[in-house]
Amino acid sequence: MKKRLYNTIIFSLYFILDFIAVTLAILCSYGIYRFLSIGKQVHYSESTIIIISLASSSIVVLILFGFGAYKKESSVLNMEEIKNVIRGITAAFLLFTIIIVFVKLAPSRYVLLFSYIISLIFILSERTALYHLLISTFPLKYLNEKVLIYGAGELGQALYRSFVNSPKLGIVPVGFIDDNQDILGKKFYPSGYNNSNYISVLGHGQDILHLKKELNIMKVYVAIANIKYSTLIDILNCLKAEKIETAFVPNLYKVFMHRMKVSKIGKIPIVEFEGANSSFYLSIKRYFDFLFASILLFLVLPLFLVIALSIKIDSKGSVFFKHDRVGKNGKLFSIYKFRSMFMDSDPYTVNPLDKADSRITRVGRFLRKTSLDELPQLINVLKGEMSIVGPRPEMPFIVDKYNEIHRERLKVLPGITGLWQLSGDRKKAIHENMDYDLYYIRNVSFFLDLAILIETLVFAFKGI
Repeated sequence: MKKRLYNTIIFSLYFILDFIAVTLAILCSYGIYRFLSIGKQVHYSESTIIIISLASSSIVVLILFGFGAYKKESSVLNMEEIKNVIRGITAAFLLFTIIIVFVKLAPSRYVLLFSYIISLIFILSERTALYHLLISTFPLKYLNEKVLIYGAGELGQALYRSFVNSPKLGIVPVGFIDDNQDILGKKFYPSGYNNSNYISVLGHGQDILHLKKELNIMKVYVAIANIKYSTLIDILNCLKAEKIETAFVPNLYKVFMHRMKVSKIGKIPIVEFEGANSSFYLSIKRYFDFLFASILLFLVLPLFLVIALSIKIDSKGSVFFKHDRVGKNGKLFSIYKFRSMFMDSDPYTVNPLDKADSRITRVGRFLRKTSLDELPQLINVLKGEMSIVGPRPEMPFIVDKYNEIHRERLKVLPGITGLWQLSGDRKKAIHENMDYDLYYIRNVSFFLDLAILIETLVFAFKGI
């Protein structure tokens, strides 16, 4: 009952807020159209504008529903939801455009264009706010399902991140249970950004019963890698005897999760392994990259000159920094950056993780803070060595240590920006958390790239 009420409230909340956001976007667009005095200046009565706004908003939210924008599960950095929102709003306004053109209705094309842009801004802002605030929102937090995760290893931590990435589920992990005495009390964070929110190892298997009563635990998820079948059955039977609701995670995450689809035939779970992503978009992505990089390089050319002059004045040495990186299919290439460190710095040591690192120049601190040191990589994109969006390219000596899963990230062109670059884990080694790259490789599409580019614009000034 509690869970059903939570799901109803969440669906209604998103649906109503989206409806309000689109309605306000259309009203604002008409206001901008009138203020700028552009087009044929078609005037509408106040009642007509309101009716059109409400009708259009109803159509938009229905189309968003059809595109999966109201699914409960989220994804890495909420990208699946953002992608579905962009797809849904784009489809809705394309439909409106077709109706206006073929039915020859009066509404201005400028109002339509402004409405599309402002609707995207409003809904993405609203969705981002909800994603970060939903779990703690009063009174929803009293309807959340508190759970324990049995197993604080890689599998358990992955489950913890998945719960955090899916706030619409209303599942809140309050702690780990682990039989390893050495990690009792150890804290685990969902990401490098989220340092205020964490859960700890609260106890061992025998502590579950009193923790259930003390913390009002509703369910225990068993997530132990390589657990013996007999041990798993003992744990599940023990929890069942104590009338504790239980679920367990099969140990398929580490090796196969990035290319696995689970379905059912009757009551039997079926695991299917998906091949490489061979979408049509991948075959034309190179043309988008070349066009985008060419336009952007032309626009930022004056900025290139300013940055180059600043580097020359600030410290001795070359303006650009070249470094060997591993690209698609293991091919070596030289990546270009604006130099942000002194010339005597060793290029093959660990990258600076602190803005106060003595190797970074004064101008370099600003370049790294704003990510402007990455701009010369547009040249790599024009050469076909990189993409605008993709996994971050890694150094050869690190790639030499890759295992089979790590090498999955070499199946696509590396990118200037991507999920890992936007994540709070960017201060860690790339291969320490493969969730970002594996998710991108499996789901790469035009709208996912667009969602990442929009997020990049928002977080452009949050580098080191």
